[in-house]
Amino acid sequence: MVDQLQQGIVIISFLLPVTALYIQGQAFPVPSIKGIGIQSSVVALLSTVLGIVYKQEDLLVLGGIIILTRSLLTPMVLLRVAKFRNWEREKIRGITSTFVLNTVFFFSASLVITFLVLSRVFPGVNVVEISVPFILFFQGMFLIASRKSTVAHILGYVELENALVALGIFLIPPPLLIDVTVFLDVLALVVISSIVIVEKREHEPMEELMG
Repeated sequence: MVDQLQQGIVIISFLLPVTALYIQGQAFPVPSIKGIGIQSSVVALLSTVLGIVYKQEDLLVLGGIIILTRSLLTPMVLLRVAKFRNWEREKIRGITSTFVLNTVFFFSASLVITFLVLSRVFPGVNVVEISVPFILFFQGMFLIASRKSTVAHILGYVELENALVALGIFLIPPPLLIDVTVFLDVLALVVISSIVIVEKREHEPMEELMG
């Protein structure tokens, strides 16, 4: 039973870098924003499952907060404020090569982080589980560094937040104070992101697919 539970947690966890790869490979803002909502839902699912298994109310509260703020509120605000249409896309070159580079980076980071770093730093912890948040963190940094769009940068920062929360779930059960802090941080991120998008949207190179 314990082995099956650990396998289920690992499967859920690996959905996080998969969604990050999907976001990295998207040139259209709308699917990318929806993708970050799905990624946040995976973090909420992970927190909820662990909260039910270990009977920790703080993890259940954290899962509910993530669903409300990052899965629903953040994508809704970004889509409504930016007012992107489905056929608008970032005017960037080499999206395929960037996606391939991120894929190679993903597998390389997985091997290095899992077998060389975490196995020595956390000898008594399941290395496979805690390696996923670190991989997601580096993917968020790569998204910020490889794209020039303001929206992509915002999504990268949300990925960083998701990675930190996922890491906290595995290492330290978050108390309610941390839950409230996450809630306030996400609200501040949404407000700042909305202002930045409104100010910079006219300067971002976008192109429409007409057909």
